[in-house]
Amino acid sequence: MSSAVWVIILFATLLAITGVGLGLLARALRISRDATTAEHERLTEARRSVRHLETRASTLRAELSEAHHTTAELTARVRRVGTDPRTSGLWALERYRQARLAGTPILGSTIGPGMDVLVELRSAVALDLELLRDEVGTHGELVGISLGNQVEARDALATLRVIQELTAALAKRSDELRVTVDRDSDDIVVTVEAVGWTEEAPPHGALTSSLTGLDAILEMRSTGNDLVAVVKIGRGSVDR
Repeated sequence: MSSAVWVIILFATLLAITGVGLGLLARALRISRDATTAEHERLTEARRSVRHLETRASTLRAELSEAHHTTAELTARVRRVGTDPRTSGLWALERYRQARLAGTPILGSTIGPGMDVLVELRSAVALDLELLRDEVGTHGELVGISLGNQVEARDALATLRVIQELTAALAKRSDELRVTVDRDSDDIVVTVEAVGWTEEAPPHGALTSSLTGLDAILEMRSTGNDLVAVVKIGRGSVDR
């Protein structure tokens, strides 16, 4: 053969080899591209799963927080219902004493487990103010009781006894009595306003000494023609 024929054959062989190489390269590129696409899809799915897990974790944290809140409320309810039987008994005796003095032996209230302490306290204070008016002629008004939900019979009993002593000490020289019960953090604050009081504050040393057992503080102050008596009952008095 002539040299020209060999050149043509060699050139054709090179073209064939190059075509095969390019085909293999193209196939490799397709495989790589497909692998990259698959990896990208797996990464996208993984990120989607992570976002789902984060959302679920956030939901679970919220549910756990709500569960803790619900548990706290249930514990508070159990604590209110589970008042010490002796304290409930003392409360019942006090209510029966009121009923006897008022001439209404049946109060229609539930004494003991399950009783609504706030309703009982409001009723007891209102009745005491009526009894005081019948005895000395001074009108008494229960302005309000705001103690929240966590109230036990012993809280109510301490509050009622403080109101009884304060109103008894101030009624005779007042035109009107206004009673308010609030909370200051965990403390119970009883305020009795003696309207129309123009004299000095009455001696209250004995009452102050009596309040020591309740971890309570008595303050009396004059405001114009009124005298305001405030007793703050510490939380320690109901935890003993």
